[in-house]
Amino acid sequence: MTTTADAAAGTRSASRGRRLALPLAASAVVGAATAYTALADPYREGFFPSCMWLSLTGHWCPGCGGLRAVHELAHGDVAAALGMNPVVVLIVLPLGIALLVAWLAQAWRGGTSPRIPLWLAVGVPGLLFVFWIVRNIPVLEPYLAP
Repeated sequence: MTTTADAAAGTRSASRGRRLALPLAASAVVGAATAYTALADPYREGFFPSCMWLSLTGHWCPGCGGLRAVHELAHGDVAAALGMNPVVVLIVLPLGIALLVAWLAQAWRGGTSPRIPLWLAVGVPGLLFVFWIVRNIPVLEPYLAP
């Protein structure tokens, strides 16, 4: 015979599975993309798509070098990854991982997806915009180009 507590636990367990489905699927996609980037050679011409902004304007975008940075990080070379794109290594990847972990934790506990603070939602794009401008200043380009 099923008790009310057993039914409630079953419902809670089933709803937890449904809540975790999307963040787990996103984690699997991120993991597969990272594994692909680690195994592939982003330095080889034509293997990954080239940056459309760089192709059109001849200037680096804030993400240029990001794939190579992930490739280098996956191989344990932090210095090379920082040389490819320091903003991706120091800001974008840690924030992305933190948000994914927060989403998984929220889903596990039964809450909704985590809220992104306004300062973060405005600050990160603002920082990327500043990096976009600074990395294309001719004097600084040798230091910030991938």
